[in-house]
Amino acid sequence: MEFDTRQDYPAGLDRLWTVFGQPDYPRRKYLALGATAVHLHRFDATASAIEVDLERVVPLAGSRLPGWARRLLGSEQTIRHRTSWRRTGVAQVAAELDIVPVGLPVRAHGVGAITEPARGKARMTLVWHVESSLPLMRGRLERLFAEQVRDALAADHDFTLRYLQGGASDAGRERAGVTRR
Repeated sequence: MEFDTRQDYPAGLDRLWTVFGQPDYPRRKYLALGATAVHLHRFDATASAIEVDLERVVPLAGSRLPGWARRLLGSEQTIRHRTSWRRTGVAQVAAELDIVPVGLPVRAHGVGAITEPARGKARMTLVWHVESSLPLMRGRLERLFAEQVRDALAADHDFTLRYLQGGASDAGRERAGVTRR
């Protein structure tokens, strides 16, 4: 299954690059969004590329997952994120993201770009492909995970907006895992 996302930021590409290029940014973000642990496996940032590979542990208590999914997952879920940002021009960054719940037969892969349509403004657009290797529940599992990813991306965007405005602290910690907006 596929879906698209578009997020606008009140900052230009250089400011976003500076934020995304700080190893503390993903740790602070995921802890503020309810993760109980964040493990950076790799974080490399240069003037032309940012590569991030991390895992975060998310409690599922109180999540909006259906009962069958909560029984399958237990009380928490470990999610692996791999992100690649590549500067392809003064006003464009190529983006590729993988989000995989560890131990589950589903993944989300996003490809797109961050552009600077106006000075001091950036827009990230991604096309997401969600796939499952579990034939019996493929569609159901893909829809459920796509919903989780969309909700997580919205929470991520909200955090980043607060972070850019200097107001991101532990606000948002009340979001245990991924919640619906």
